Amino acid sequence: MDDGRNTRTAETGLEQDAGYEALYAGAALVDRAGRAVLGLAGKDPAGMLNAVLTNEVPGDGRLGVYAALLNPKGRVLTDLRALKSPSDGRILVDTEPEGADAAREVLGRYAPFSRVKIEDLSGAADPWAVLGLYGPRAAGLLGGLALAEHESSEITLAGATLLAVGVAVPVPGFDLLGPESALAAAREHLLGSGAVAAGRDAYETARIGAGVPRFGTDITPENFPGECGILERAVSFKKGCYPGQETVARMHYRGHPNKELHRFVVEGESPKVGAEILQDGKRVGSVTGVAPLPADGRTLALGYLSRKTQPDVPLRAGEATVRPLALVGNSSR
Repeated sequence: MDDGRNTRTAETGLEQDAGYEALYAGAALVDRAGRAVLGLAGKDPAGMLNAVLTNEVPGDGRLGVYAALLNPKGRVLTDLRALKSPSDGRILVDTEPEGADAAREVLGRYAPFSRVKIEDLSGAADPWAVLGLYGPRAAGLLGGLALAEHESSEITLAGATLLAVGVAVPVPGFDLLGPESALAAAREHLLGSGAVAAGRDAYETARIGAGVPRFGTDITPENFPGECGILERAVSFKKGCYPGQETVARMHYRGHPNKELHRFVVEGESPKVGAEILQDGKRVGSVTGVAPLPADGRTLALGYLSRKTQPDVPLRAGEATVRPLALVGNSSR
């Protein structure tokens, strides 16, 4: 259930979600429920990750990275963040719930050879979790904290030490990582300081509106990185080898994916996730996500289109017309 509050504007008569509004005009708290957190320690956890990830972990002591784990054929097993823990030298890896098992299996397979120990922090007695604090007032609630995307810093909030990580998309702000008990105290402190609780509907609307794909819905193990709009953010073409690299490079330099992820405006009744996208009665794609709330009076969606889709012929999904806005990964963020 969305825990954001709804208000009705006199000018339009439309309900506006207070949590969604806070994402862009205030400070919104979002429970990133289910994200798995792993702690990597040992001789050279960054070196181990660089052998298997699509992106390179920066040498800077506080900068992390967004990346993917691929199978040997180049398909996405999961996406993830590799984040630095400055005080103890660990690297924390966090993933969507649907990618947690793949991350544990792949990293666990490489860890013994690299003398790296992996701890499942989200399975601890006091499980680690992720709490998002986003919006233009977020930094002020953390004492003016300034962090680049994926840069981390330890902070003390409500008497507990947490890892704060800079976030750029879908809305700028911070993710706070730590034990659930510490995050619960931080949440109450931030709500008392003026933050607004934003539920899943608010965050999903912002995510889809910004064209940020989510593993488990818009990205699955059937997808290649070049299809789902994450090449620019998740793949380095300068780093050393990793599983699936040859396929990624070949698709990038020599060819074009058979389908690509797009953002859409929905005109009419919202289609269901998984609905076929039709052009002249023929299937040319599918819907992967529909924003639960209107954004600027529009319903937005994400979905794949075949490269054979005609640019000037209308598209239908269910009872709605869907109009492409931009390729995901090339859209304005």
